[in-house]
Amino acid sequence: MAFFGISAKNDAQKRAMQALISDKPFTFLTGPAGTGKSLIAQAVGLEHTIETRRYRKLIYTRLQTQLGMDVGALPGDLNEKTYPFVAPFMDNLEVMTAKPSELKKYFAEGDDDKRKIFFDSIQTIRGRSINHAFLMLDEAQNLDVHTIAAIATRPTIGSKFVFIGNFAQIDNTKLRNTKTNGLYRLLAGLYEREAYEYFDHINLTEVQRHPVVEVVEDILRNHEMAPEFAELEARGNVY
Repeated sequence: MAFFGISAKNDAQKRAMQALISDKPFTFLTGPAGTGKSLIAQAVGLEHTIETRRYRKLIYTRLQTQLGMDVGALPGDLNEKTYPFVAPFMDNLEVMTAKPSELKKYFAEGDDDKRKIFFDSIQTIRGRSINHAFLMLDEAQNLDVHTIAAIATRPTIGSKFVFIGNFAQIDNTKLRNTKTNGLYRLLAGLYEREAYEYFDHINLTEVQRHPVVEVVEDILRNHEMAPEFAELEARGNVY
C-alpha cells in the first residue's frame, strides 16, 4: 500500500492509510514525534486530490503559534506570513514522488482552475462549509475546545477531516488539562458516545526519524504528559 510514493513501514502506518481512505468523516492520528502522522496523511490526501480526484482540494491548516519567545509580527503579505507555519508540509514534499516545483501549479497562488492545495489560516475557518475536501489539521493538540469545535462542525458530505496530534507536545500550558484540551475532549467524547461510524483513531508509536528522537520523546512523555492523555492515545493501538 503506497500513496504519492510513500509506503507503510509498519502495521500502524498501514492501518492509518486504511483509515485515511475510508468514508468516515474523521480520522485521528496521534502519537510521538517522527512516527509519520503528517507524512502519511499528506501522501494520502495528495493522492486522492491530484491523482484520483476523489477530493476537489486539499486544505492544510494549523494554529499559528510560535515556540519560545514571541518574535512578533512576521513581515510580508498573508502568504509570506503563513509560510513559516506550513513549512512542515513543504518539508514532506521532499520525500514524495513529485517534486515541489511540479506541484506548484496546484498551490493556491496558481491559476484558478488548477488550484487544489490550500494553506488556510485556522482563524478564518468559522462560518465555512468544507465541501469535497481533504482537510489536514496539524498540531491539533494545541487547540482549545472552542476552536476545535469550530473546525469539527465544518465538514459536509464528501469531505475528510484528519486531526493530527501529539499530546506530549502541548505548547500552551493551559491546554495540558483534559477539561480544556480540544483534541482530547473531541476524541474522548466520540469514544464515550461509541460513534465509531464517524471516526477512526490510530496511535502511531514507532519513530522513523533518528533514534535519538525516540529517547527524547520517552523522557518528555514520562515527565510532562498527564496519564489521561496517554490512556486516550492507547485506545488507538488496536490494529
